[in-house]
Formats: sequence, structure tokens, C-alpha cells
Amino acid sequence: LEMLAPERVAPGEKVDLKLIITSNKVGHDFPTGPLDIIQSWVEMIVTDDRGAPVLSTGTVNDRGFIQPGAFMFKAEPVDQSGNLIDRHNLWEMVGVRYRRALFPGFSDTAEFSVRIPKQARFLNVRARLRYRKIDQFLLNFMFGEKKGLTSPITDMASQARRIEVADVPAGEPAS
Repeated sequence: LEMLAPERVAPGEKVDLKLIITSNKVGHDFPTGPLDIIQSWVEMIVTDDRGAPVLSTGTVNDRGFIQPGAFMFKAEPVDQSGNLIDRHNLWEMVGVRYRRALFPGFSDTAEFSVRIPKQARFLNVRARLRYRKIDQFLLNFMFGEKKGLTSPITDMASQARRIEVADVPAGEPAS
């Protein structure tokens, strides 16, 4: 996991953050196995110097579900009516409406944009590539919604940065 972020930005500026995810130590696709139930995703959290959230994506709520819109490595198989196969009922599968995985030695890029708060002095940026073996929806389908029943999450890689927020003298680039 490689984070591309400026070291210094101006207040109120829109900044692009990139994460380059590379499969460099795995001899097969990542993730591997049944991608309709295995989940791997990017969690990105940006806070200002007071700890106030500026950006949050890919977090897991208290019921075990990943925040919608997260950058995910997964597959979404569909049946003949175009309905999502979400109970691992693969015998009904006729196609896939979405698939993202990494081949060995390849990279993918997750891109995020954030507007810098005018009052911030610095930003803390934390990114994690996370993985779990079973989707929360499938667990709930199989066992009911039991408090605390969730698949363990493994952090595969992480990166953190501190970005200074300061006025930039005229004529100098912000990043």
C-alpha cells in the first residue's frame, strides 16, 4: 500500500489523495476464493488537528457492515433476472455485474478528494487495506442478526501521513 499525498496544502484547497495497492507477495489473484462472500476493501480516514473527521470511507459500523461506497475488491454475481446473488447461491449465477481483484504483480489505485478545512493546522491521514472471509449479510442470513457475530477483520497493509496546512506564499505550489 503506497499513499500519494502532498506534504503541505493551503486552507480551503481541494486535495487529491491516492492509494496504490500492489499485489507483490501473493502468487494468485487477491483476494482469492469466492469473491461473492470474501471482502477486501480500503478504509481511509482523514481528521484535522482537533480530531474532527474530514473524510471517512470504508469504515465498519457497529452491526458489522462496511460503509457503502467503499473501494472494494469483490465480485457481484447476478441471476438470470439481474438480481444480486447475496446468499452464495452460485447455482443461480449467469453473470457478474462487478468484479475487482488484483493479479499477481499488478496494482490498482484508489482515489479520494478532500477539501481542506480553513481552520485546520494539519491533517492526519490513515489508510488500511482490510480483509475478511465472510460478508456480514451472509452471516446474518445464515445465523440471524446476533450481536457481535461477525467475521474477524485482518489489516493487510496500512499507511499514515500527516499533512501540514499552511498558507502558501504567492507563486509557490501548495503541494
